[in-house]
Amino acid sequence: MGYTHYWRFHKDKMETETLRKTFALVSDECKKVLQLLPAGTLCGGLGEGEPIINETEVWFNGNSEGGLDHETFCITWKGKEGFDFCKTARKPYDLAVCFCLLSFHNHFPADIFQLSSDGGKEEWQEAVDLYNETTDNQLENPFK
Repeated sequence: MGYTHYWRFHKDKMETETLRKTFALVSDECKKVLQLLPAGTLCGGLGEGEPIINETEVWFNGNSEGGLDHETFCITWKGKEGFDFCKTARKPYDLAVCFCLLSFHNHFPADIFQLSSDGGKEEWQEAVDLYNETTDNQLENPFK
């Protein structure tokens, strides 16, 4: 199996302009993680090149050099609806995945975005702390 994070994103339940604006806000927060992690931690979705974080998609992986990549993390505001997941195997880019998932969890209503994980409160706390320090939010750890 592996260490995995799961989410449901019901984009069809949200008015398009609100969805677009909220996704843009989330992607701006996700960009912050690029400056927080050591250079070379995050790459494009295939483990090389540059990550893509913009107003329509968040797409990255760990660095394939040294085997620090695993599964691609990708969320878009268009296209695929519903359930998705990302196995990170607890590799260094897992912190960025958790950070971005927290942003989605924080800004989208609970009926639009639901989050679950193989990790518990202890495994998510670093990402929660980093998210709160970086974004001026006071999000509680979603895993009790």
